Parts: sequence; C-alpha cells; structure tokens
Amino acid sequence: MRRIDARYDREQILEQAARARVRRQRRRAIALYRQVLAVERNNVEIHEKLAPLLAETGQDFDAWNSYRAIAHAALREGREDRAIAVFREASRAVPREIQAWQGLARLLMRQREDQAAVEVLIEGSRQFRAQWNRPQAIHLLRRARAIDPWHFETVVELARHLGRTDQEAEARMLLDGLAERSGERRLRRVRTAQLAVSPGPRSLLAWLLAGLRRPDREPDPEHDAASPPLVAPVLTLASTSDLPASRERERRLRRIPPLRGEPPETSEEAAAALP
Repeated sequence: MRRIDARYDREQILEQAARARVRRQRRRAIALYRQVLAVERNNVEIHEKLAPLLAETGQDFDAWNSYRAIAHAALREGREDRAIAVFREASRAVPREIQAWQGLARLLMRQREDQAAVEVLIEGSRQFRAQWNRPQAIHLLRRARAIDPWHFETVVELARHLGRTDQEAEARMLLDGLAERSGERRLRRVRTAQLAVSPGPRSLLAWLLAGLRRPDREPDPEHDAASPPLVAPVLTLASTSDLPASRERERRLRRIPPLRGEPPETSEEAAAALP
C-alpha cells in the first residue's frame, strides 16, 4: 500500500493548480497536477486537466499518455463514444503522435465506420509530410489500404510517398492499377502522379493524352428528373381527345357564347361537366 506523505494536502494542491490555470501559469499547474498523480496515478479527472496543458507546452509524449489513460478508462466502462471523442481531441492536440490516429481509426472500425477510419488515417498521414517523418505517413496509408485497397486518395498519396523513398516499382504498380479503375476526370490526376513518380517520355505522353480527352458528362439526377420524357407530348395529346367538351366548359365558365354550329349543352350535361 502506497504511503502518503503527511505534507500532502490534496484539496490545497488542486486549488492552487486551478488558480494557476486561470492565470495561464501552465508549468506551475502541470507541476501541481503531477504532484497529485504521484499519489493517485490512475486518477482520470487529473489526467483530463493535465493532458491539454501538456499539449500546449509542447510535451507531446506526456500529453498522449494522459489522453490514452482517459480513453482506456472510458473503454473499461464500455463508453466507446467517449473514447472516440478523447482520441479525436488527442489527434488535434498532438497531431504528430501516430498512435492517436491509429487508435481513433481502430475504434471507428469497431463501430463499422470503415470510410471514416480511412479518412482519419489519410488525415493523419498528412501530419507527417517532412522527409524524416515519411515512414509514419506510409505506415498510416498502408493501414488505410488494408481497409479499402483502392481508395483513390489513399493510393495516390501512398504512391507519391513511395516514389520519394526509392520504392518506385511499388508506386508504379499502384498507379497502374488505379488508372484501370479510374474514370476520365480522375485519370488526369493519376497520370500527373505517374509523371511525378517516374518522369519520362512515356509518362509525359500518357499525361498529355489524358489532358486531351474530353471527360464524359457526369450524371445529374436533378437535371435528368427535370427533363420531360420524349413520350410526354404524345401522352398529353392523347389525353385531350374530349376537346369539344372542354372548350364548351371553358366558354360557359367565362360566359362566352358558343360558336356557330355548335349546339349548346343541356343543363344536365352542364352539371355533369362540373368538376
């Protein structure tokens, strides 16, 4: 059993830490919260207060450990939505912590949100654009491909990273496979990526040909629904076979006398013609 120091006054320390946070004395607040954690190592409430302060002062690794402790506590209680919210906050606060993006994607997959998991992994890979961080970006994009092998953005970005790390063969293979699965509009982007990965006459010619092609019109449901079918005029004419009675009713309603040669309708016929 941990022995508590007689000088440890929890309430006083927390009060001092709260005052330090209000005065934006982050480092003093961190020191005070860590003093409490030294005694109550698994106190989630303290981790919730400490994690943002650590992130704001650039202590990313310690901040991630606090965020992870909060998320794991939520998972132990069966609160997956809370854990996802914590991982989202962690990915914003410490975007260079790769485990935050992986943990968030893993939880989204557990909730059958595969597309959201792919988007999270792509967004995470974009936090590692520097040359020395490129392996982390490639790792996250490979994880995204494990979920959706031919997701367009995933393959394009992965191929670009591979082309910059002496893995051109795999990059060309990915882009060739993506070109076979892409329409005219997306094919232009694929050819641009191929030209960047392996510049040469063949890639340049393919890029030029893709630029000269006229893209097919994409389907527009609203426009197609608004356009009347060709058979509509025929049906409309066919439905107006009783034109004499219609004209007679309109003339009567407008109090216009009938034309010569057309017999007036009887009172019974007029009543039957009313809507």
